[in-house]
Order: sequence, then C-alpha cells, then structure tokens
Amino acid sequence: MPLNKYQQLCYRRLGRFTEKRASEKLQLSLASAHIDIRAAAYLSYVLLTTIMVCVVSFVVFMTIFCVLYFILDVEISFILMMLFFLFPLMITGLTYVALISLPSSKAKARGKKIDMALPYAMNFISVMSSAGVTPTEIFKSLSKQDIYGEVKEEASWIYRDVGLLGSDVITAIKTNIVRTPSHKFKEFLQGLVVTVTSGGSLKTYFMSKADQYMRENRQAQKQLMETLGIMAESYVTAAVAGILMLLIVIPLMMIISNNYNEMFLDVLIFFVAPIIHLGFAGVIGLMCQGA
Repeated sequence: MPLNKYQQLCYRRLGRFTEKRASEKLQLSLASAHIDIRAAAYLSYVLLTTIMVCVVSFVVFMTIFCVLYFILDVEISFILMMLFFLFPLMITGLTYVALISLPSSKAKARGKKIDMALPYAMNFISVMSSAGVTPTEIFKSLSKQDIYGEVKEEASWIYRDVGLLGSDVITAIKTNIVRTPSHKFKEFLQGLVVTVTSGGSLKTYFMSKADQYMRENRQAQKQLMETLGIMAESYVTAAVAGILMLLIVIPLMMIISNNYNEMFLDVLIFFVAPIIHLGFAGVIGLMCQGA
C-alpha cells in the first residue's frame, strides 16, 4: 500500500533517522495488524506527528496563559503556572504512546476476531479436506469467504505468498505462523506443517481440530453466559436496588436530622448513578467483544 502524502513527508524528513532505529518488533506488530507499511516509515510518521502535537499544544497553552496573565490580568498561582507547562508534555507523551502502541493494539483485536471465527472456519476447512482438496486450494477458497472475517484475511496472506510471491505452501504457512496475532491459529498452522511434512492424514487432523475448537467455543460461550448472569445480578443489586434504597433512605435521614442537603442528592442522581450504569455497560461491552 503506497504512503499517503503526509506519511511521505514524514519519511522524507525523518527516514534516515528511523531506518536505523525501527525495531523488528514494530515491523512484526504492523504485519500482525495488517498495516501495510514499513516500520521505518511508520516510526517517521509517529515521531513527526508527536513533534507537531508538542509544538501546537505548547503554542495553545502558552497563548491561553498569556491572555489570562497579561491581558485579562488574572492572578495565576505557581501550581497552575506549572500545569500550563506540564499539560503540553503530557499530551505529547500520550500521543506518542497511543501511536506507537496502535499496531500492537490492532493486532490483539485481530487475534480475538480470529479466535472467534476459527471454530466455524475449521468446519469449512474439514469439509474441503474431506473432498480431497489440497491445502493450497483450501486457503484459496477460504480467502474468498467473507463470512469468516479475519480468518479469511489470514488465508488471503497465505495464498498471496503462494500465488503471487511464488512460495511453496509450507514456507507460506511458516511465514504466517510468525506474523499471525492469534495463538490458536498459530498452533493450528504449526500442527498443519507437522502433519504435511510427516505424511499424516490432513482429513483426520482437520476434523479433530474442528471438533476441538467447537468444543472449546461451546465452553467459552457457556462461561460467558454464566459471567453475564452474575453481572446481571450485580447490576440489579448495585445500580437499581442500591440507588433506589439510597434515594429513599438518605432523604429520610436528612429530614429526621433537619440537615437537608440538596447538593448531595444532585450529585447522587446526576453523577454517581450514571457513572455506575456506564461502568456496567463498559464492562459488559468489553466482555462481549472477546466472545
């Protein structure tokens, strides 16, 4: 994939510097995330973007500081003054960490999606193998099946190495073992290489793997449902019954003690209750993403 104009600018400015400092780990993360860009070019993009964010944030915060202090004549404490200088550094650091860790984060997300689709893709592979189809043709067919999501993308890369780059299927599979972010798919490919090189039965291997992954998938789904049941009970207890009890008991206690504090109730209703609901929604969302 060609670089866009901004990435080309970054590489022209910092390419010589990043060529010597781009790590193999970053290159592997980019490959695992299917971000089709060299590590040196991506590192150039990260560094130049971080530098620009640093400059812009310093200009913005210093402008705000000058307007408040010199024009509006607002008295600024020493602590607040230090914050005006620290905030740009914090934003710069967060920008660098977010950009440099983006490939590994995307790779982990792809690994989860591969694990989710793999049990169903294995059924397709075992059926193809039962019909006597070769591994190369199996990966070719799998690369055209959009229903299997990221497993289809992994199969596309294997078939690309065979059909476009001229590699044999064993070499292509070994290459994908290194770059795939899914430990399950990696283990499946390693077993496939061993089966092919030792002359074992591919049909038997594929069928056993399909049965294994479907069994593991059923267990994972069962555990997820049990965990969601516990979360539902906790939600009813903490976010529904608990809040209602507080809204009943606290006003009564305030009336009895003649110390009615409306601000406390406002904080409970408009801040505490929504935060509890959002917290449960976020946790359940994260749990379901890996399901």
